[in-house]
Amino acid sequence: MPKYLPQDIWVIIPGYNESAYLPKLLPRVKKIGLPFIVVDDGSRDTSTQVARQWTPHVIRHLVNLGKGAALKTGCEYAFGKLGAKAVIFMDADNQHDPAELVLFVNALNAGSEVVFGVRDHSNMPFYKSFFNTFASSVIYVLFGRVIPDIPSGYKALTKRAYNTLKWESAGYEVEVEIAVRVAKEKLPFQVVQISTIYHDLSKGMTMLDVLGMLSHIISWRMSL
Repeated sequence: MPKYLPQDIWVIIPGYNESAYLPKLLPRVKKIGLPFIVVDDGSRDTSTQVARQWTPHVIRHLVNLGKGAALKTGCEYAFGKLGAKAVIFMDADNQHDPAELVLFVNALNAGSEVVFGVRDHSNMPFYKSFFNTFASSVIYVLFGRVIPDIPSGYKALTKRAYNTLKWESAGYEVEVEIAVRVAKEKLPFQVVQISTIYHDLSKGMTMLDVLGMLSHIISWRMSL
């Protein structure tokens, strides 16, 4: 028997100026049958209006606070107000396949507290694959855990895992902090294979992001 009912698992979709992609993504998410929340992180376009066509659960930041803040807003709303028992994160830019939500649901129902969506590196641009491997290597050296595809935003957490992992990062570095906290707390996790999809190669980690990430990881190693 499944551990969770469909209404127990909420999909959280943070986005910033994604009105072009939301009409392509949200109907596909709705078709899967899981309830979902869109967190508009201070967009200057029509993201909020578009999202409200597909779900009443749209939260809008008045200003852009960053992905980490948007994810936390979504989690506090899902766990605190909607009675969610688990959440699945997916990006708003249509680079995650909603059909793969079932992989995360199955992993959660099998007892996983944390589930990471992992892409095929062979299908990534070289520099993105390099940055990705670099992040995993640094965390392995400092924390002794191998966590693949850290920049991937497709992941799932139970309420208990969220309460353990509550992050401080407001920006994109949240993906790294979640991985660091999973490693530091020695939380068991499962990985599921997801598609490697790119619509916009300008998105994702840059060299400046990597340098900032490294400083954050070292700081977290000393403080967490």
